Amino acid sequence: MLKKFSLLVSYISEPFLTSFLAFGLVLLRLEGGIGDKFVWGILAVIFAGLPPTITFIYEKRSGKIGDWFITNRLERRDVHIAWIFGSVALSLVFWQLAVPRLLIATVLSLFFLSLVVTIATFLWKISVHVVGMTFLILILLLVYSSNFLPGVLIIGLIAWTRIYLGHHTLSQVTAAALLTVLVVYYTFYLFGLATF
Repeated sequence: MLKKFSLLVSYISEPFLTSFLAFGLVLLRLEGGIGDKFVWGILAVIFAGLPPTITFIYEKRSGKIGDWFITNRLERRDVHIAWIFGSVALSLVFWQLAVPRLLIATVLSLFFLSLVVTIATFLWKISVHVVGMTFLILILLLVYSSNFLPGVLIIGLIAWTRIYLGHHTLSQVTAAALLTVLVVYYTFYLFGLATF
């Protein structure tokens, strides 16, 4: 029963999903027309979403990745590198388009997270599930309201499921949450958007 629950929570909190949900929430918060937001969303999918997704699908089909959660940290390398390149490309495109500062801060946060997580993955295994959910909760807190503070409990639930399933240790999920808070908060701070 607990294993099924943990797997369900892990599938629901899949990092690509939580990152895109956070990005969508940022888009909803921005001033401006629906047309601009739609274009920015499509650009995010093309530049930031497709590179790691295509890499994952290709490597999963060719046998270089063993399972959906990429539990072997060495198998994560190419997907993470695609994440870095996608984040860089999207950051540059958004910078050139002079999108709102909140959008730039969000995309740069994802870029800096991609760097930190990829470097950590070369040396150690870190929970990208926890990174994704921590990013989502931070977006809710920084962009919307401190009323979302109880959402921190969801991060704990994700961390517990990853430990319960044997995919991570307490140190790995804790490091993931702390690194995400530091990277995202500092990036938002640089843009004058850190609200707490």
